[in-house]
Amino acid sequence: MSHPTQTNGSESVIHSVHEKGESYGSIEEDDVGLLGRPSVEEGRPDLPDTSTADTTALLHSEHVSAEVSAAKPHLSTFKILCLNAFWFGYQLYWFLVFVAIVPSQIKAIAGDKHKGSALSIVSLFSGLLNLFLAVFFGALNDRFRSRYGKRHPWIIVGALGMCTSLFLLWPTNTLWFYVLAYACLTASTVIASVPFNGLIADVTPPEQKGRVSAIMGGMNLGGYLGGALVGIFAETLGLVPLYMIMTTILATTTFVTVRLGPREPEKHYVPQEIPPIDWWPFLAELVRPLWSHRDFRLVFMSRFVFQLGIATIQQFMQYWIDDCVKPSLPATRAVSLALIPLLAISPITALLIPSSSRKLTVYSAAVLMCTTALILMTAHTFPLALLASSIFGIGYGPFISVEFAMLIDVLPNEQDAAKDMSLWHSALVLPQIVATPVAGWVRDLGQTWGESLGVECFGYKLIFGVCIVYFVLGVSVTRAIRGIK
Repeated sequence: MSHPTQTNGSESVIHSVHEKGESYGSIEEDDVGLLGRPSVEEGRPDLPDTSTADTTALLHSEHVSAEVSAAKPHLSTFKILCLNAFWFGYQLYWFLVFVAIVPSQIKAIAGDKHKGSALSIVSLFSGLLNLFLAVFFGALNDRFRSRYGKRHPWIIVGALGMCTSLFLLWPTNTLWFYVLAYACLTASTVIASVPFNGLIADVTPPEQKGRVSAIMGGMNLGGYLGGALVGIFAETLGLVPLYMIMTTILATTTFVTVRLGPREPEKHYVPQEIPPIDWWPFLAELVRPLWSHRDFRLVFMSRFVFQLGIATIQQFMQYWIDDCVKPSLPATRAVSLALIPLLAISPITALLIPSSSRKLTVYSAAVLMCTTALILMTAHTFPLALLASSIFGIGYGPFISVEFAMLIDVLPNEQDAAKDMSLWHSALVLPQIVATPVAGWVRDLGQTWGESLGVECFGYKLIFGVCIVYFVLGVSVTRAIRGIK
Protein backbone atom coordinates (compact mmCIF):
# COMPACT_ATOMS: atom_id res chain seq x y z
CA MET A 1 0.00 0.00 0.00
CA SER A 2 1.26 3.49 -0.88
CA HIS A 3 1.12 6.67 1.09
CA PRO A 4 1.31 10.25 -0.18
CA THR A 5 4.29 12.37 0.64
CA GLN A 6 3.86 16.14 0.73
CA THR A 7 6.46 18.36 -0.89
CA ASN A 8 6.39 22.02 0.03
CA GLY A 9 2.87 21.52 1.29
CA SER A 10 1.40 21.73 -2.19
CA GLU A 11 2.35 18.80 -4.38
CA SER A 12 1.46 15.24 -3.44
CA VAL A 13 3.43 12.39 -4.89
CA ILE A 14 3.49 8.69 -4.31
CA HIS A 15 6.17 6.18 -3.67
CA SER A 16 5.56 2.44 -3.60
CA VAL A 17 6.47 0.29 -0.66
CA HIS A 18 7.88 -3.15 -1.34
CA GLU A 19 7.41 -5.88 1.19
CA LYS A 20 9.21 -9.20 0.76
CA GLY A 21 10.20 -8.24 -2.78
CA GLU A 22 6.57 -7.72 -3.84
CA SER A 23 5.23 -4.39 -5.11
CA TYR A 24 1.79 -3.32 -4.00
CA GLY A 25 1.53 -0.49 -6.54
CA SER A 26 0.81 3.13 -5.91
CA ILE A 27 -2.29 5.13 -5.20
CA GLU A 28 -2.49 8.83 -5.88
CA GLU A 29 -3.68 11.12 -3.16
CA ASP A 30 -6.64 12.29 -5.20
CA ASP A 31 -7.70 8.66 -5.47
CA VAL A 32 -7.67 8.39 -1.69
CA GLY A 33 -8.09 11.79 -0.12
CA LEU A 34 -10.87 11.81 2.42
CA LEU A 35 -12.81 8.99 0.85
CA GLY A 36 -10.89 6.46 2.89
CA ARG A 37 -7.85 4.40 2.03
CA PRO A 38 -8.36 1.07 0.29
CA SER A 39 -7.83 -1.83 2.62
CA VAL A 40 -4.98 -4.27 2.09
CA GLU A 41 -6.12 -7.28 0.15
CA GLU A 42 -6.83 -10.38 2.17
CA GLY A 43 -3.88 -12.66 2.58
CA ARG A 44 -1.34 -9.88 2.23
CA PRO A 45 0.56 -8.60 5.23
CA ASP A 46 -0.02 -5.10 6.57
CA LEU A 47 2.62 -2.75 5.34
CA PRO A 48 4.55 -0.29 7.46
CA ASP A 49 3.27 3.30 7.66
CA THR A 50 5.48 5.46 5.49
CA SER A 51 3.52 8.70 5.81
CA THR A 52 6.55 10.16 7.59
CA ALA A 53 9.04 9.31 4.91
CA ASP A 54 12.76 9.50 5.44
CA THR A 55 15.02 11.87 3.55
CA THR A 56 15.70 9.41 0.75
CA ALA A 57 12.01 8.82 0.14
CA LEU A 58 11.32 12.55 0.19
CA LEU A 59 13.99 13.22 -2.42
CA HIS A 60 12.57 10.41 -4.51
CA SER A 61 9.09 11.91 -4.14
CA GLU A 62 10.28 15.31 -5.29
CA HIS A 63 11.89 13.66 -8.30
CA VAL A 64 8.65 11.86 -9.13
CA SER A 65 6.70 15.11 -8.71
CA ALA A 66 8.96 16.84 -11.19
CA GLU A 67 8.49 13.98 -13.63
CA VAL A 68 4.71 14.14 -13.23
CA SER A 69 4.76 17.88 -13.96
CA ALA A 70 7.04 17.37 -16.94
CA ALA A 71 4.83 14.56 -18.25
CA LYS A 72 2.20 17.01 -19.46
CA PRO A 73 2.86 17.32 -23.20
CA HIS A 74 3.28 20.72 -24.80
CA LEU A 75 0.01 21.92 -26.35
CA SER A 76 -0.11 23.34 -29.85
CA THR A 77 -2.23 26.41 -30.52
CA PHE A 78 -4.75 24.20 -32.30
CA LYS A 79 -5.04 21.92 -29.27
CA ILE A 80 -5.46 24.88 -26.91
CA LEU A 81 -8.21 26.30 -29.12
CA CYS A 82 -9.99 22.93 -29.26
CA LEU A 83 -9.56 22.50 -25.50
CA ASN A 84 -11.31 25.82 -24.88
CA ALA A 85 -13.98 25.45 -27.58
CA PHE A 86 -16.51 24.23 -25.02
CA TRP A 87 -16.02 27.45 -23.08
CA PHE A 88 -17.08 29.48 -26.12
CA GLY A 89 -20.36 27.58 -26.46
CA TYR A 90 -20.91 27.59 -22.71
CA GLN A 91 -20.49 31.36 -22.41
CA LEU A 92 -22.63 32.08 -25.49
CA TYR A 93 -25.35 29.95 -23.93
CA TRP A 94 -25.05 31.70 -20.56
CA PHE A 95 -24.97 35.18 -22.05
CA LEU A 96 -28.31 34.63 -23.75
CA VAL A 97 -29.83 33.00 -20.68
CA PHE A 98 -28.45 35.50 -18.19
CA VAL A 99 -28.81 38.76 -20.13
CA ALA A 100 -31.48 38.24 -22.78
CA ILE A 101 -33.84 35.40 -21.84
CA VAL A 102 -34.29 35.39 -18.07
CA PRO A 103 -34.77 39.16 -17.46
CA SER A 104 -37.44 39.47 -20.15
CA GLN A 105 -39.23 36.31 -19.05
CA ILE A 106 -39.16 37.37 -15.40
CA LYS A 107 -40.66 40.71 -16.40
CA ALA A 108 -43.45 38.90 -18.27
CA ILE A 109 -44.13 36.68 -15.24
CA ALA A 110 -43.89 39.21 -12.38
CA GLY A 111 -44.69 42.52 -14.05
CA ASP A 112 -42.62 45.69 -14.33
CA LYS A 113 -43.09 46.82 -10.75
CA HIS A 114 -41.87 43.59 -9.13
CA LYS A 115 -39.39 42.32 -11.72
CA GLY A 116 -36.37 43.14 -9.54
CA SER A 117 -37.67 41.18 -6.57
CA ALA A 118 -38.72 38.25 -8.76
CA LEU A 119 -35.28 38.14 -10.36
CA SER A 120 -33.80 38.14 -6.86
CA ILE A 121 -35.81 35.04 -5.91
CA VAL A 122 -34.71 33.13 -9.01
CA SER A 123 -31.06 34.11 -8.48
CA LEU A 124 -31.13 33.26 -4.78
CA PHE A 125 -32.39 29.71 -5.21
CA SER A 126 -30.20 28.91 -8.21
CA GLY A 127 -27.20 30.44 -6.48
CA LEU A 128 -27.61 28.28 -3.38
CA LEU A 129 -27.92 25.16 -5.53
CA ASN A 130 -24.92 26.15 -7.63
CA LEU A 131 -22.78 26.86 -4.60
CA PHE A 132 -23.21 23.52 -2.86
CA LEU A 133 -23.41 21.37 -5.96
CA ALA A 134 -20.24 22.85 -7.49
CA VAL A 135 -18.13 22.16 -4.41
CA PHE A 136 -19.44 18.63 -3.83
CA PHE A 137 -19.34 17.63 -7.47
CA GLY A 138 -15.83 19.00 -7.92
CA ALA A 139 -14.54 16.90 -5.04
CA LEU A 140 -16.25 13.77 -6.34
CA ASN A 141 -15.13 14.32 -9.91
CA ASP A 142 -11.50 14.49 -8.78
CA ARG A 143 -11.89 10.88 -7.62
CA PHE A 144 -13.89 9.57 -10.56
CA ARG A 145 -12.35 7.23 -13.13
CA SER A 146 -13.86 5.34 -16.06
CA ARG A 147 -12.84 3.71 -19.31
CA TYR A 148 -14.04 6.90 -21.02
CA GLY A 149 -11.98 9.22 -18.83
CA LYS A 150 -12.43 11.35 -15.76
CA ARG A 151 -13.63 14.71 -17.10
CA HIS A 152 -14.99 14.14 -20.62
CA PRO A 153 -18.01 11.96 -19.67
CA TRP A 154 -19.35 14.55 -17.26
CA ILE A 155 -18.78 17.44 -19.65
CA ILE A 156 -20.98 15.56 -22.13
CA VAL A 157 -23.64 14.72 -19.53
CA GLY A 158 -23.75 18.32 -18.35
CA ALA A 159 -23.98 19.69 -21.88
CA LEU A 160 -26.90 17.35 -22.66
CA GLY A 161 -28.63 18.54 -19.50
CA MET A 162 -28.11 22.16 -20.50
CA CYS A 163 -29.63 21.49 -23.91
CA THR A 164 -32.75 19.80 -22.53
CA SER A 165 -33.41 21.96 -19.46
CA LEU A 166 -33.35 25.13 -21.56
CA PHE A 167 -36.73 24.16 -23.01
CA LEU A 168 -38.28 24.37 -19.54
CA LEU A 169 -37.88 28.17 -19.49
CA TRP A 170 -41.05 29.88 -20.74
CA PRO A 171 -42.55 33.30 -19.96
CA THR A 172 -45.95 31.68 -19.32
CA ASN A 173 -44.70 29.70 -16.31
CA THR A 174 -45.59 30.56 -12.75
CA LEU A 175 -42.73 32.12 -10.81
CA TRP A 176 -42.13 29.02 -8.67
CA PHE A 177 -42.14 26.65 -11.63
CA TYR A 178 -39.66 29.01 -13.27
CA VAL A 179 -37.46 28.79 -10.17
CA LEU A 180 -37.53 24.98 -10.44
CA ALA A 181 -36.79 25.02 -14.18
CA TYR A 182 -33.90 27.41 -13.71
CA ALA A 183 -32.55 25.18 -10.93
CA CYS A 184 -32.47 22.23 -13.37
CA LEU A 185 -30.54 24.34 -15.85
CA THR A 186 -28.16 25.48 -13.12
CA ALA A 187 -27.43 21.91 -12.02
CA SER A 188 -26.62 20.93 -15.60
CA THR A 189 -24.18 23.80 -16.02
CA VAL A 190 -22.35 22.79 -12.85
CA ILE A 191 -22.04 19.19 -14.03
CA ALA A 192 -20.51 20.43 -17.29
CA SER A 193 -18.32 23.32 -16.14
CA VAL A 194 -16.66 21.87 -13.04
CA PRO A 195 -15.03 18.92 -14.87
CA PHE A 196 -14.08 21.27 -17.69
CA ASN A 197 -12.13 23.49 -15.30
CA GLY A 198 -10.48 20.38 -13.89
CA LEU A 199 -9.57 19.28 -17.42
CA ILE A 200 -7.82 22.60 -18.02
CA ALA A 201 -5.63 22.02 -14.97
CA ASP A 202 -5.03 18.36 -15.87
CA VAL A 203 -3.58 18.96 -19.33
CA THR A 204 -1.96 22.41 -19.10
CA PRO A 205 1.85 22.36 -18.72
CA PRO A 206 3.15 24.88 -16.17
CA GLU A 207 4.97 26.91 -18.81
CA GLN A 208 1.74 27.34 -20.83
CA LYS A 209 -0.57 28.44 -18.02
CA GLY A 210 -0.53 32.07 -19.13
CA ARG A 211 -1.28 31.27 -22.77
CA VAL A 212 -4.08 28.83 -21.95
CA SER A 213 -5.56 31.34 -19.52
CA ALA A 214 -5.48 34.11 -22.13
CA ILE A 215 -7.14 31.94 -24.79
CA MET A 216 -9.73 30.78 -22.27
CA GLY A 217 -10.49 34.41 -21.49
CA GLY A 218 -10.75 35.14 -25.20
CA MET A 219 -13.18 32.24 -25.65
CA ASN A 220 -15.16 33.49 -22.68
CA LEU A 221 -15.59 36.92 -24.20
CA GLY A 222 -15.94 35.56 -27.72
CA GLY A 223 -18.87 33.50 -26.47
CA TYR A 224 -20.39 36.60 -24.94
CA LEU A 225 -19.96 38.45 -28.23
CA GLY A 226 -21.57 35.61 -30.14
CA GLY A 227 -24.43 35.65 -27.65
CA ALA A 228 -24.90 39.38 -28.12
CA LEU A 229 -25.03 38.99 -31.90
CA VAL A 230 -27.63 36.23 -31.60
CA GLY A 231 -29.49 38.28 -28.98
CA ILE A 232 -30.04 41.10 -31.48
CA PHE A 233 -32.37 38.78 -33.37
CA ALA A 234 -33.83 36.97 -30.34
CA GLU A 235 -37.29 38.51 -30.50
CA THR A 236 -37.44 38.12 -34.28
CA LEU A 237 -36.46 34.46 -34.06
CA GLY A 238 -38.83 33.44 -31.28
CA LEU A 239 -38.01 31.13 -28.39
CA VAL A 240 -37.90 27.73 -30.10
CA PRO A 241 -35.54 28.75 -32.95
CA LEU A 242 -33.41 30.67 -30.45
CA TYR A 243 -33.17 27.64 -28.18
CA MET A 244 -32.28 25.42 -31.14
CA ILE A 245 -29.43 27.74 -32.14
CA MET A 246 -28.09 27.78 -28.58
CA THR A 247 -28.17 24.01 -28.17
CA THR A 248 -26.62 23.38 -31.58
CA ILE A 249 -23.68 25.67 -30.83
CA LEU A 250 -23.19 24.15 -27.37
CA ALA A 251 -23.30 20.59 -28.72
CA THR A 252 -20.81 21.43 -31.48
CA THR A 253 -18.28 23.09 -29.19
CA THR A 254 -18.59 20.24 -26.68
CA PHE A 255 -17.80 17.77 -29.46
CA VAL A 256 -14.73 19.78 -30.49
CA THR A 257 -13.34 19.84 -26.94
CA VAL A 258 -13.95 16.17 -26.23
CA ARG A 259 -12.91 14.73 -29.61
CA LEU A 260 -10.31 17.16 -30.92
CA GLY A 261 -8.87 18.63 -27.73
CA PRO A 262 -6.00 17.15 -25.68
CA ARG A 263 -6.49 13.63 -24.40
CA GLU A 264 -6.89 13.26 -20.66
CA PRO A 265 -3.95 11.76 -18.71
CA GLU A 266 -3.86 7.99 -19.19
CA LYS A 267 -4.51 7.29 -15.50
CA HIS A 268 -8.00 8.79 -15.92
CA TYR A 269 -9.01 5.87 -18.14
CA VAL A 270 -8.37 3.21 -15.50
CA PRO A 271 -11.71 2.41 -13.80
CA GLN A 272 -11.68 2.15 -10.04
CA GLU A 273 -14.14 1.76 -7.21
CA ILE A 274 -14.63 4.84 -5.06
CA PRO A 275 -14.52 4.01 -1.33
CA PRO A 276 -17.32 5.29 0.96
CA ILE A 277 -17.12 8.94 1.98
CA ASP A 278 -16.30 9.87 5.55
CA TRP A 279 -18.57 12.90 5.49
CA TRP A 280 -17.31 15.20 8.25
CA PRO A 281 -13.65 15.08 7.25
CA PHE A 282 -14.82 15.31 3.65
CA LEU A 283 -16.72 18.56 4.33
CA ALA A 284 -13.81 19.97 6.30
CA GLU A 285 -11.43 19.17 3.46
CA LEU A 286 -13.64 20.91 0.92
CA VAL A 287 -13.10 24.31 2.50
CA ARG A 288 -9.65 23.66 3.98
CA PRO A 289 -7.80 25.69 1.29
CA LEU A 290 -9.68 28.80 2.41
CA TRP A 291 -8.09 28.75 5.86
CA SER A 292 -4.86 26.86 5.23
CA HIS A 293 -3.65 28.69 2.10
CA ARG A 294 -3.58 32.45 2.52
CA ASP A 295 -3.10 33.44 -1.11
CA PHE A 296 -5.79 31.05 -2.33
CA ARG A 297 -8.17 32.58 0.21
CA LEU A 298 -7.36 36.10 -0.97
CA VAL A 299 -7.76 35.20 -4.65
CA PHE A 300 -11.13 33.68 -3.71
CA MET A 301 -12.15 36.86 -1.86
CA SER A 302 -10.94 39.08 -4.69
CA ARG A 303 -13.00 37.18 -7.26
CA PHE A 304 -16.02 37.26 -4.97
CA VAL A 305 -15.94 41.01 -4.34
CA PHE A 306 -15.29 41.95 -7.96
CA GLN A 307 -17.99 39.58 -9.12
CA LEU A 308 -20.51 41.32 -6.86
CA GLY A 309 -20.15 44.41 -9.02
CA ILE A 310 -19.78 42.65 -12.36
CA ALA A 311 -22.85 40.46 -11.80
CA THR A 312 -24.95 43.45 -10.75
CA ILE A 313 -24.06 45.43 -13.87
CA GLN A 314 -24.58 42.49 -16.22
CA GLN A 315 -27.80 41.30 -14.63
CA PHE A 316 -29.51 44.69 -14.49
CA MET A 317 -28.29 46.15 -17.79
CA GLN A 318 -31.47 45.21 -19.65
CA TYR A 319 -33.72 46.65 -16.96
CA TRP A 320 -31.61 49.84 -16.82
CA ILE A 321 -31.85 50.33 -20.59
CA ASP A 322 -35.57 49.61 -20.52
CA ASP A 323 -36.34 51.96 -17.59
CA CYS A 324 -33.76 54.75 -17.94
CA VAL A 325 -32.60 54.91 -21.55
CA LYS A 326 -35.95 53.89 -23.06
CA PRO A 327 -34.75 53.23 -26.61
CA SER A 328 -37.12 52.67 -29.50
CA LEU A 329 -35.68 49.16 -29.92
CA PRO A 330 -37.00 46.13 -28.02
CA ALA A 331 -35.16 45.74 -24.70
CA THR A 332 -33.46 42.45 -25.62
CA ARG A 333 -32.13 43.86 -28.88
CA ALA A 334 -31.06 47.10 -27.21
CA VAL A 335 -29.07 45.40 -24.45
CA SER A 336 -27.41 43.08 -26.97
CA LEU A 337 -26.37 46.05 -29.10
CA ALA A 338 -25.21 47.98 -26.05
CA LEU A 339 -22.96 45.13 -24.94
CA ILE A 340 -21.34 44.54 -28.33
CA PRO A 341 -18.63 47.21 -27.81
CA LEU A 342 -17.75 45.58 -24.48
CA LEU A 343 -17.60 42.13 -26.00
CA ALA A 344 -15.75 43.15 -29.16
CA ILE A 345 -13.05 45.02 -27.27
CA SER A 346 -12.60 42.58 -24.37
CA PRO A 347 -11.12 39.60 -26.29
CA ILE A 348 -8.56 41.89 -27.90
CA THR A 349 -7.46 43.47 -24.65
CA ALA A 350 -7.48 40.03 -22.96
CA LEU A 351 -4.67 38.92 -25.26
CA LEU A 352 -2.58 42.00 -24.46
CA ILE A 353 -2.26 41.53 -20.71
CA PRO A 354 1.31 41.62 -19.35
CA SER A 355 2.33 38.23 -17.98
CA SER A 356 4.53 39.72 -15.26
CA SER A 357 2.14 42.24 -13.72
CA ARG A 358 -1.13 40.63 -12.73
CA LYS A 359 -1.95 43.09 -9.94
CA LEU A 360 -1.45 46.13 -12.17
CA THR A 361 -3.89 44.59 -14.63
CA VAL A 362 -6.48 44.18 -11.87
CA TYR A 363 -6.00 47.75 -10.66
CA SER A 364 -6.39 49.18 -14.15
CA ALA A 365 -9.49 47.10 -14.78
CA ALA A 366 -11.03 48.29 -11.51
CA VAL A 367 -10.57 51.94 -12.49
CA LEU A 368 -12.33 51.32 -15.80
CA MET A 369 -15.16 49.40 -14.13
CA CYS A 370 -15.70 52.23 -11.63
CA THR A 371 -15.82 54.70 -14.52
CA THR A 372 -18.46 52.54 -16.17
CA ALA A 373 -20.58 52.53 -13.02
CA LEU A 374 -20.37 56.33 -12.80
CA ILE A 375 -21.60 56.67 -16.38
CA LEU A 376 -24.48 54.28 -15.73
CA MET A 377 -25.50 56.34 -12.70
CA THR A 378 -25.85 59.50 -14.79
CA ALA A 379 -26.53 58.45 -18.41
CA HIS A 380 -29.94 58.49 -20.06
CA THR A 381 -29.06 58.14 -23.75
CA PHE A 382 -28.16 55.13 -25.85
CA PRO A 383 -24.82 56.56 -27.11
CA LEU A 384 -23.68 56.93 -23.50
CA ALA A 385 -24.73 53.33 -22.89
CA LEU A 386 -22.45 52.33 -25.78
CA LEU A 387 -19.63 54.41 -24.28
CA ALA A 388 -20.05 52.75 -20.89
CA SER A 389 -20.01 49.35 -22.54
CA SER A 390 -16.79 50.17 -24.40
CA ILE A 391 -14.99 51.37 -21.27
CA PHE A 392 -16.13 48.33 -19.31
CA GLY A 393 -14.91 46.05 -22.11
CA ILE A 394 -11.41 47.53 -22.08
CA GLY A 395 -11.06 46.56 -18.43
CA TYR A 396 -13.15 43.41 -18.32
CA GLY A 397 -11.19 41.46 -20.93
CA PRO A 398 -7.82 41.61 -19.16
CA PHE A 399 -9.51 41.13 -15.80
CA ILE A 400 -11.17 37.79 -16.51
CA SER A 401 -8.00 36.46 -18.15
CA VAL A 402 -5.70 37.49 -15.33
CA GLU A 403 -8.01 36.26 -12.57
CA PHE A 404 -7.86 32.70 -13.92
CA ALA A 405 -4.08 32.97 -14.21
CA MET A 406 -3.99 34.12 -10.58
CA LEU A 407 -5.97 31.04 -9.58
CA ILE A 408 -3.57 28.72 -11.39
CA ASP A 409 -0.68 30.50 -9.64
CA VAL A 410 -2.02 29.80 -6.15
CA LEU A 411 -3.70 26.38 -6.49
CA PRO A 412 -2.90 24.56 -3.22
CA ASN A 413 -2.66 21.10 -4.77
CA GLU A 414 -2.72 20.12 -8.44
CA GLN A 415 -3.98 16.66 -7.50
CA ASP A 416 -7.22 18.22 -6.22
CA ALA A 417 -7.50 20.79 -8.99
CA ALA A 418 -11.20 20.30 -9.77
CA LYS A 419 -12.17 20.46 -6.10
CA ASP A 420 -10.18 23.62 -5.47
CA MET A 421 -11.34 25.19 -8.73
CA SER A 422 -14.95 24.42 -7.88
CA LEU A 423 -14.40 26.09 -4.51
CA TRP A 424 -12.99 29.11 -6.34
CA HIS A 425 -15.93 28.86 -8.76
CA SER A 426 -18.25 29.36 -5.80
CA ALA A 427 -16.90 32.91 -5.60
CA LEU A 428 -18.63 33.40 -8.95
CA VAL A 429 -21.83 31.84 -7.63
CA LEU A 430 -22.02 33.51 -4.23
CA PRO A 431 -22.77 36.92 -5.78
CA GLN A 432 -25.98 35.40 -7.14
CA ILE A 433 -26.95 34.76 -3.53
CA VAL A 434 -25.83 38.20 -2.33
CA ALA A 435 -25.50 40.84 -5.04
CA THR A 436 -28.39 40.07 -7.37
CA PRO A 437 -31.05 39.63 -4.64
CA VAL A 438 -29.84 42.75 -2.82
CA ALA A 439 -29.71 44.78 -6.02
CA GLY A 440 -33.14 43.53 -7.08
CA TRP A 441 -34.82 44.59 -3.87
CA VAL A 442 -32.88 47.88 -3.77
CA ARG A 443 -33.91 48.56 -7.35
CA ASP A 444 -37.61 48.06 -6.61
CA LEU A 445 -37.51 50.11 -3.40
CA GLY A 446 -35.27 52.79 -4.89
CA GLN A 447 -37.53 53.25 -7.89
CA THR A 448 -40.49 53.73 -5.55
CA TRP A 449 -38.58 56.24 -3.43
CA GLY A 450 -37.37 58.02 -6.55
CA GLU A 451 -40.93 58.52 -7.76
CA SER A 452 -41.86 60.18 -4.46
CA LEU A 453 -38.68 62.29 -4.44
CA GLY A 454 -38.85 63.22 -8.10
CA VAL A 455 -35.48 61.56 -8.85
CA GLU A 456 -35.47 59.56 -12.06
CA CYS A 457 -33.91 56.08 -11.98
CA PHE A 458 -33.00 56.46 -8.30
CA GLY A 459 -32.96 52.69 -7.76
CA TYR A 460 -30.34 52.23 -10.48
CA LYS A 461 -28.21 55.05 -9.11
CA LEU A 462 -28.12 53.20 -5.79
CA ILE A 463 -27.16 49.80 -7.16
CA PHE A 464 -24.46 51.13 -9.51
CA GLY A 465 -23.07 53.25 -6.67
CA VAL A 466 -22.73 50.09 -4.60
CA CYS A 467 -20.84 48.51 -7.52
CA ILE A 468 -18.12 51.14 -7.14
CA VAL A 469 -17.73 50.11 -3.49
CA TYR A 470 -17.39 46.47 -4.58
CA PHE A 471 -14.61 47.29 -7.06
CA VAL A 472 -12.65 49.35 -4.53
CA LEU A 473 -12.85 46.49 -2.03
CA GLY A 474 -11.65 44.10 -4.72
CA VAL A 475 -8.54 46.20 -5.28
CA SER A 476 -7.81 46.22 -1.54
CA VAL A 477 -8.01 42.43 -1.35
CA THR A 478 -5.84 41.96 -4.44
CA ARG A 479 -3.11 44.17 -2.98
CA ALA A 480 -2.80 41.79 -0.02
CA ILE A 481 -1.93 38.73 -2.17
CA ARG A 482 1.76 38.05 -1.56
CA GLY A 483 2.49 35.33 -4.10
CA ILE A 484 1.37 37.34 -7.14
CA LYS A 485 3.10 40.38 -8.57
